[in-house]
Amino acid sequence: MRLLDNSDVKAVLDIHEGIEALRQGYADLSIGDAAYVPRIDLYAPTGREDDYYQWGSMSGACRSFGVAAVRIKSDVSSWPAGRTQEKYCVKPGTYCGLILLFSIVDGAPLAIIQDGYLQHIRVGAAAGIGVDVLARSDATDLGLIGSGGMAATYLDAIADVRPLSRVRVYSPNEQNRQTFVDAARRRHRFEITGVDSAKEAVDGAAIVATATDSMVATFDPSWLAPGTHVVCVTRRELSDELIERADLVLQLGTNTIPFGTPVPDMQWKAGGIASYVSGNPNEQSRIPSSKSREVGVFPTLSELYRGEVAGRTSEDQVTLLINTGTQGVQFASVGARVFQLAEERNLGRVLPTEWFLQDIRD
Repeated sequence: MRLLDNSDVKAVLDIHEGIEALRQGYADLSIGDAAYVPRIDLYAPTGREDDYYQWGSMSGACRSFGVAAVRIKSDVSSWPAGRTQEKYCVKPGTYCGLILLFSIVDGAPLAIIQDGYLQHIRVGAAAGIGVDVLARSDATDLGLIGSGGMAATYLDAIADVRPLSRVRVYSPNEQNRQTFVDAARRRHRFEITGVDSAKEAVDGAAIVATATDSMVATFDPSWLAPGTHVVCVTRRELSDELIERADLVLQLGTNTIPFGTPVPDMQWKAGGIASYVSGNPNEQSRIPSSKSREVGVFPTLSELYRGEVAGRTSEDQVTLLINTGTQGVQFASVGARVFQLAEERNLGRVLPTEWFLQDIRD
């Protein structure tokens, strides 16, 4: 069994490798050779008045890679002014997210993988696949909203599937925006500029990507040109008007247990994630609910793969990929590929498998 940290993952995984692993994962899903359990969260009060403990889990299995994976995350979360979500583990600036990988052949534990770098790659890779199947073939102008790690992988993934010629980047923090642009220019040779408003980024773009932690919609859909393809990180970034504006909406799959499902004691909290919440009513009121952003069922990428729904049928269609759901399949396929490559290069720390086995039946 291998313990792989982010530096090990980064040594073997780039955005192209992530896209190819996900293509296989979604091919499996489309024919019934993959499955996943949607995200469910658990909340507990910390004893402080301005934050909450948040635990998240999701899992999946992928036959082609021969693995099952569970991704778990442990955060102390807060929602300042209800507009963004801040989080940490132990202290600000440190986080805990792990992928546990198991063989579906004999059940053996295979790896414990830090999820930070892989998390960004798998989300960006899914966005890239969405661009590849939905954006116009001549789409080379990208409007990017966001300047964090996820925005970087979105840019890299979209550049992997389309020959970009121009990128306009907006985020509200000018210094962060310029730092992002400078780093992006070192990775890519096409034109990349920072702009002072979301409208400047969106106007005339053939592809619009919003990759932020915003709890509210990040742009006005009236700014979109005919034929634009849009991709997000979360439903929170999308207005109801954008859903109505789009001629074709696809989602990756089920992100969480759908709102209103009659499961005892289940609530739908930040981001519309199905949750179990402890604490008194006053404490629980600190956690924002986000029901409306999770309402609506749209055709999935797997249905498109199977030919059950059509993709883009005209150059003027506005298309939208809701880049949420199927996380378990993503962690299984990309995590398995990382494990394969790490084994080939003998990376990480090797732990005796017997440490994780026992002779007492559970």
